[in-house]
Amino acid sequence: MKLNEMRLKDYIVVFLKGVLLGLLSLGIPGVSASTVGIIVGIYFLMVESIANIFKNFKTNVKFLLSLSLGYGAGAVGAAFSVTVLFKFFPFAVACVIIGIILGSIIDSVSKLKGDFKSLVNWIVFFAVFILLGVYNFVISSGQKLTFPSDPHVFDLISMAFIGFFTSTTFIIPGVDFAVVFLSFGIYYPFMNMLTEIFSFGAENYLSRLVVNVQILGSYLVGYLLGIFLISKLIKKLNDRFGKQMQFASFAFLVAAPAVFLQNCLSSETFFISVPQAIVGGILGVLCVALMIVFMKYGDKKHRELEVKTFDEPAAETANDTGGDGTDTVGTENEETENCEEKISENGEKTE
Repeated sequence: MKLNEMRLKDYIVVFLKGVLLGLLSLGIPGVSASTVGIIVGIYFLMVESIANIFKNFKTNVKFLLSLSLGYGAGAVGAAFSVTVLFKFFPFAVACVIIGIILGSIIDSVSKLKGDFKSLVNWIVFFAVFILLGVYNFVISSGQKLTFPSDPHVFDLISMAFIGFFTSTTFIIPGVDFAVVFLSFGIYYPFMNMLTEIFSFGAENYLSRLVVNVQILGSYLVGYLLGIFLISKLIKKLNDRFGKQMQFASFAFLVAAPAVFLQNCLSSETFFISVPQAIVGGILGVLCVALMIVFMKYGDKKHRELEVKTFDEPAAETANDTGGDGTDTVGTENEETENCEEKISENGEKTE
């Protein structure tokens, strides 16, 4: 699929892939949007359309609009699912989320263990980990499961900053913004906010809508600014300091379960029952195993796409060189020169 060759049916496919992208990346912490994009075969088109948005504006905007609408629909579906399930089965949902994150941590350890001896990597890890601790337990004093009903300027600036920061997760495969939400203590508040926005007719709907639009708008402003202003910078940093960026992401993963549990235990609506404990424990263990398998499959698809992307230019070069390493263009030029010499010789003989 090429951006400049897309038809209506292609945009419908992009929309459906966007739904899957939003549903999985927001509903399952640890599964990044870029990883899902790689698996469904749309990641490089996303990156290309954003990087070259002003070169072919109309085509790129149509693609991004189709993808964004699908993503939004999937995100709302994930928000309703998590919010409703958390309301009735909070401990079981917490076990599932923590199981998913633990699976991601195990997968990350297997990838990063070869770089554990580097002191610089651990300095980055602990610096990010400590900053997250200071934010969650000192600055914010532990977030609750909802956003404030009367947000102050600090709350809106914080959401814009988080949006700006999470924009990097769109660029770097394997970094998940849902985990970033968990690490900042706003995962469930964000899901609850999306649910409230689309709960038409609910009590105090209009007053809550105004508040939620302010919070969501602040986040989106920061997110979009991050994508268009620092996407190239983050890409360069990731290319140059890839291991350090991975250890920073690893710090978010390790911090996420503690912050999430702290938020759950501080809520008056959180409760534990024997059936929940049994079901939650089983689902948590299954999620650990499934997450490891899913991440390995995503890595495999990523490597396959990288090989394919690398081979395509090589194939084009081979075609230009006749497929056997011979430069066909150079050969054609030489043949043309030989013909011209023969014609010149024949002309001299005739004279």
